[in-house]
This record gives sequence, structure tokens and C-alpha cells, in this order.
Amino acid sequence: MHTLTTEQKQFFDENGYVHLPGFYDVDEMAQMRDQFHDLISNTDGRHAALRYSFMDPVEGYEIDPYNPKNVRGIMDQTLANDYWYNQFVEPRIVGAFIDLFGPNIDFHNGKVRNNPPGFTNDQSWHQDWPYERHSLPELAAAITYLEENGTDAGATSVIPGSHLKGEYPTVDSSHTLREDAIDESEAVTVEAQCGDVLIIHVLVVHTAGHNYTSTSRHKIINEYKTQAAVDQWGNKCAFAGLPLARHGKIVTHPV
Repeated sequence: MHTLTTEQKQFFDENGYVHLPGFYDVDEMAQMRDQFHDLISNTDGRHAALRYSFMDPVEGYEIDPYNPKNVRGIMDQTLANDYWYNQFVEPRIVGAFIDLFGPNIDFHNGKVRNNPPGFTNDQSWHQDWPYERHSLPELAAAITYLEENGTDAGATSVIPGSHLKGEYPTVDSSHTLREDAIDESEAVTVEAQCGDVLIIHVLVVHTAGHNYTSTSRHKIINEYKTQAAVDQWGNKCAFAGLPLARHGKIVTHPV
């Protein structure tokens, strides 16, 4: 099963990310947005492992009715119901990871990152690798965008090719990259639309944007890895290590 073109795979190999416009069609996104609205509006009585975080309202910004509780993030949204389970085992996504990383793919973790109106990002340029160390850096995240994301509207920025330079130096024992290690003039801002997917390598230097608009920006982030990449950080997230592809074939899990 192939999802990506030869050109898309080559772009990922060289740059460490690939933007897939219109990955989900209009009808799929209408359903996803309905399911997501329920997920962030009806937070009570959920599975205890769903860890919600909320953002205080920001002066000068009204709360977006689509996200009435100003949910900023969720861990393990994959446990919410059958829809969110099927969303992370989606064969087209798994097929993309087969194209990029080879025939044996496992799940790593799932989370939600929201940028409510007035959100400012306090996490600087970083690599995900120090947070998710494995025996091999064969991991990547698939970010699904539920709205248009542009400059000052929650967009993701990356340093192309940074995944080829290994682990960047950090400040003391933190995961914050040293400023002198980053050349921001090389940065590319990925301006995504509703239904786009961005796949980003675990070693790519990147950062999230601020949201100075009146509309929330919502992202679903599911991460995948190769079977050969052995966890070294103690991943306790839902469905961690679930086999999704073996020998280039999708392992059937949908419910």
C-alpha cells in the first residue's frame, strides 16, 4: 500500500518533513470537527486516562464557541471512543509511514494541541527526540489540522534538513536548544489548511506558532515509529507499541 509519491518521499528524506494538502476531504473533516467539538466540549465522564489541560482566557480575546472550555491539550485522545481509535489506525496514514520508514510500523502515542484565541507559545525551537528517546531515531508525528493555520494563527515552523544533523546542543540539562545552534533565517512556516497533514521527523527542529486571531486552531498529533526503534523513555501512553504494519501490509485493527 502506497500513500506518498516518490517526490514526497524524497522531500521528506531531504527535509525531514512533508506537507500533505487535502489529505482528508471536506466530508471527512466535517465529521472530524463534529467529533472533536464533542471531545473538547463534553469533558466530564471521560476515560480517566484522557488528560485534559485548559488555558485561562486572555484579555482582549473572546472564547471560541467551538472550544467553549478553552481546552489547550489532551493526552491519549485515542481512548475517547471508536472514532478516535480508528482515526489513528487510518490505513492511509499508516501507508504513508510505510513509504517513509519501511514495512514494520508501530504506534507511539496520541495527543491534541490546541491554540485558543490569544495563545502564545512558550516552548522555543526544539526537537522531539529528547522527549521520546529510542534506540533509533525512527519516529515521526502526523499532525492533522482542523482549521487554516498561518503566520500568527498557530502555524508550525521547521528548520528543513535539521534531522540530518543529529541531536542539537541544549541549554544545561533542559531540552531547550541553544540559541547559537539555530539559524532562524532557514526556517519555513508551514501554512496548512483544514484537512492537511504534516509529517515531521523526530529530529527536525521546529516550533509552534502563536494564535492572535479570534478563532481556535486545533491539531491532532499521532506519532508512529518503526518496530526496530525500541523505547528508552518509558512510554506509558495508550496503545504504545501497537503493531500497525508488518512486512508492508496493514495490520487490521479498525472497530
